[in-house]
Amino acid sequence: MALIDLIFSRAKDDSKRLTYPADYQPALEAALDTYSRHRPRLVVEDVAASGGADLDLPAGWEDEFSQMRAVEYPLGLVPPALWSQGDWALYLSPTGVHLRLKDVVPAAGELVRVTYTASRSEAQVPRADLDAVANLAAAMLCEVLANLFAHSSDPTIAADVVNYRSKSAEFAARAKRLRQMYLDQVGLRDGDPAPAMGVAIAPSTGRVRLTHGRR
Repeated sequence: MALIDLIFSRAKDDSKRLTYPADYQPALEAALDTYSRHRPRLVVEDVAASGGADLDLPAGWEDEFSQMRAVEYPLGLVPPALWSQGDWALYLSPTGVHLRLKDVVPAAGELVRVTYTASRSEAQVPRADLDAVANLAAAMLCEVLANLFAHSSDPTIAADVVNYRSKSAEFAARAKRLRQMYLDQVGLRDGDPAPAMGVAIAPSTGRVRLTHGRR
């Protein structure tokens, strides 16, 4: 089952305030963004030196997301020649960010192997974590619905006010439960330092808008 269908099954909106799939897709993207920060992909690429002190970052590097995990040079040694973090740096120049090896300049064409983190698309989420990502996205949508119901009432009809408050509390509780399930599934505790996370916002139009920190 596609992730968006899993999300829909957990945050199904009988009130029709959410439109499927248009309002569910932003939640999926925001959940993938957060999940990627908790469990990023590890990517290994070989970068060719230009003969100068700075090397271009690998093609898959994502600005404001990727982190360098390992640098190996020269290649082919057993055990591998892994550099300590103090022996290299990410250097910001007027042309962008580059990898600089300290105390050595590889010859032009020599390869430096780097391991770095990258975000995950839906296809790159391990099968065992699909349920966790769906729970997180559904939690975001339930928070949206709780906020919408909290601000939807006709003050002249007391029964409607009570109903809206009940719906708001119901979705808020569901959101809390789903978010805790996500934390349990990825091995985090509530209160752990959190990465930049997607935040669900209910705009004045009643449509869903989700904003997130990456890119």
